[in-house]
Amino acid sequence: AYYPGMMKGEIWGYETVGIAQSQEEMDAHLAKVDQSSLGSKWGAGDIMYKDVDGDGVISTGENTTEKPGDRVILGNNTPRFKYGITLDAAWKGVDFRIFLQGVAKRDYVLSGPYFWGANGVDEWQATGFKEHWDFWRPEGDPLGANTNAYYPRVLKSDSRNMAVQSRYIQNAAYCRIKNVQIGYTLPKQWTNKAGMSSVRVYVSGDNLLTFSHMSKIFDPEALESTYDANNGKLYPLQRTISVGLNVNF
Repeated sequence: AYYPGMMKGEIWGYETVGIAQSQEEMDAHLAKVDQSSLGSKWGAGDIMYKDVDGDGVISTGENTTEKPGDRVILGNNTPRFKYGITLDAAWKGVDFRIFLQGVAKRDYVLSGPYFWGANGVDEWQATGFKEHWDFWRPEGDPLGANTNAYYPRVLKSDSRNMAVQSRYIQNAAYCRIKNVQIGYTLPKQWTNKAGMSSVRVYVSGDNLLTFSHMSKIFDPEALESTYDANNGKLYPLQRTISVGLNVNF
């Protein structure tokens, strides 16, 4: 719901304490903070949420801006400071052009199986990426320990660790080299003899490189205006190289 003074694109969610590294650590956390509103049977590898309002219970309060419980504004998904920069240079028949495009500031929440992987929640919509292997695993796990993981432990059909939270807010700012073109215009004395006023050969490249801190599974340029589970379900922008010839008579 909208409220006076609201900033378009606000992201509300919980603050993350971290991933519990042992049952003892989780039990110590639960002794102070009740997380039963989000799930049960909490253990090692699960998320510990911060009790922001200090009442000892993780909740949305009255779900109002005055009493939001433990939810806080974590960011804003509105693209701020969109930009496009074109730089041109020429010297002795050689010309160079580069076009940069990007967003200087944007926060984003990625959700659904493309981000979380196949965990029993819409697994038929999931695609396995190497990033999904970075989930929490204890010492002695057959796949090897991974206690400094990005994702929490894998749970089937359980979204307790997938609440909107500070740990998984994405920095969706990016800068993309949309186009680079290098050309050479042949000397006039050559082209005039052939009955042409000018001849230029060039090499052009599109979508050559993207600088972004966001998960590599997703294209920051192709994100929806609001976050949903369909993000990522698109064919990636192609990196293309082309060679051309401009002839004027």
